[in-house]
Amino acid sequence: MARNRIIYQSEALYAGPSPATGDHFSGGNIGNNSVNQLQRVQSANYSFNIARQDVNQFGELAAIDRVILESPTVSLDFSYLLNSLGNEELIGFSPLDTDQVSCISGILNKTTDERNYFIRTVAEGNDALGVGTGAANQNVIGIGNGFVTSYSTEGSVGAFPTVTVNVEALNMAFDAGVTGNHIPAVLPADGSKITGKLYALNSVVTSQAATGVSALRPGDITVDLSAYGEGGVTINDAKIQSYTLSFDLARDPLQKLGSKFAFAREITFPVTVSMSVQALLGDLTTGNLADIVTNDKNYDISVALKHPTTSAIQAKYFLKRAKLDSQEFSSSIGDNKSVTLNFSTQIGGPNQNDRGLFMSGIKD
Repeated sequence: MARNRIIYQSEALYAGPSPATGDHFSGGNIGNNSVNQLQRVQSANYSFNIARQDVNQFGELAAIDRVILESPTVSLDFSYLLNSLGNEELIGFSPLDTDQVSCISGILNKTTDERNYFIRTVAEGNDALGVGTGAANQNVIGIGNGFVTSYSTEGSVGAFPTVTVNVEALNMAFDAGVTGNHIPAVLPADGSKITGKLYALNSVVTSQAATGVSALRPGDITVDLSAYGEGGVTINDAKIQSYTLSFDLARDPLQKLGSKFAFAREITFPVTVSMSVQALLGDLTTGNLADIVTNDKNYDISVALKHPTTSAIQAKYFLKRAKLDSQEFSSSIGDNKSVTLNFSTQIGGPNQNDRGLFMSGIKD
């Protein structure tokens, strides 16, 4: 029976292993599926864009042809509620139990960088949860050779903490059924489809983690800015309302003659991590912009998201050697006086542990 519409209940998002062109079953054993479902997804948007070059000549007004000179641009962006760092691990980040390894170390050394993504759709009116892999009227949209190009996370009073991820890819495939299909990846050298590798999507599951947490709450988030105390702000007395942490991994497509696709998509450096904290002001303290310029201190800033009952850390972000970029005060009739602090730092090499962004916490 044809679908009249598709809504969120009928879809699920999965991430494959790295590299995108490799086996999607561990050790080649079809029983060991390496494609994993992402949890608590709130949105998923995808598109492709084909750029064409007109071929014109004297004597004809219209182009005699419109030729594809560059590989199509495939985009995927998705967001999810932050409950742990399990999704981060599945899309290539390196959340460890210590703050000693850069969060993008696997991406930098190419061990976790490129992967495929899959959007599974089941029959209309059914939850994806509980529908078997052999059920009828299922489709998969595959995003091939995907690279993370940006990551941002935010938390605020009155809202769940969320994460938004943007991915840039090379190919998009539309398949019927969720097992036995060829992976959507292509060979970058010539753009040819890979026909020797198959994938399968496991049944959808609802995960509340081994700790039993359905979602983290704003009352269990702590932002540590204790080292900061300049420019008139008494941070220990400030009532933090929100934070936003983000960074871009812009990609430079490397081309060569004889190749239809970019043979590599390398990160454009430097990679700058930005963090913005908005707070209600209480007491002010003494300070002087001239002193800030003279001293130009580094700050270590952390955001800890804790278990609502045990206070165990579910996820933690740690910025090392961050610099203050700006401080913005706002005051108007009817509103509380507020301040916005903007910091930034740069991500170093895979083994550089004295600066950059680090992630640690539960990985369920």
